Amino acid sequence: MNVIESCKNENAILIAFGGGSVLDIVKYCASKMDKAYITVPSTLSNDAIYSCVSRLIFEGKKTSYGVQPPMGIIVDLEVIRKSPQILILAGVADLVSNLSAIKDWLLAYKMIGEPINELAFMLAKEAAIPMFSYKKDNIYEDKFLLDLTNGLITSGLSMIVSGDTRGTSGAEHLISHAIDEYFPEKSGIHGIQVGWAHLLIEKQYRSDKNDFLRLESLYKNIGLSDLFQGNIPFSDDDLKELIPYGIKMRNRYTILNLIQ
Repeated sequence: MNVIESCKNENAILIAFGGGSVLDIVKYCASKMDKAYITVPSTLSNDAIYSCVSRLIFEGKKTSYGVQPPMGIIVDLEVIRKSPQILILAGVADLVSNLSAIKDWLLAYKMIGEPINELAFMLAKEAAIPMFSYKKDNIYEDKFLLDLTNGLITSGLSMIVSGDTRGTSGAEHLISHAIDEYFPEKSGIHGIQVGWAHLLIEKQYRSDKNDFLRLESLYKNIGLSDLFQGNIPFSDDDLKELIPYGIKMRNRYTILNLIQ
């Protein structure tokens, strides 16, 4: 609120420099003031750099708010290279989870007739595909960082086109949000939680085992699998206990609705 009060009468452009939480705060403030803003991420941990959603803590709980997109994005690869590896890999997991979200979108179309925005669907899908060609040794190379940056921006564009997060947030995000909401003492990095849930949902509840094997291979090759044990205080068996909480998070039809 201090930012809003100090800037609301100024003819200003806001600049958001930092990680996802900082970007989300500035996005929210800029939208409340109807002012333009530019994002300058210090890491690529999620699609906050160009999404139309801010996740902020309100009254002790993380809450989603619709916001306007930035007028521009500046990504300095030298700054990104200095960010912790776990945050870059969290960005990979968040981006690749689009492939889970669009499966849920197709499921909702089949089961309840929810319409699909074909452009948003295509953007969400194509944003994630380049990640499968990389390994852990590549993650500080220019080509990888550019593909991750472009993927996260394209993922954000998918949300803007559809007017919601349908193509980028499915069952895996509901599980992550449920952890934040109901088990805050165990809450961790968003992308890591999303990646863990995505992998287990593919393994335990989706029918295409080739997709699971492909995802498992990516996680192993790029180093994500090694991060789950030390950063996810839940066992694989705990996922089923989290599902009822995930369903409560949003009025969104996903594969979780078939598991109850």
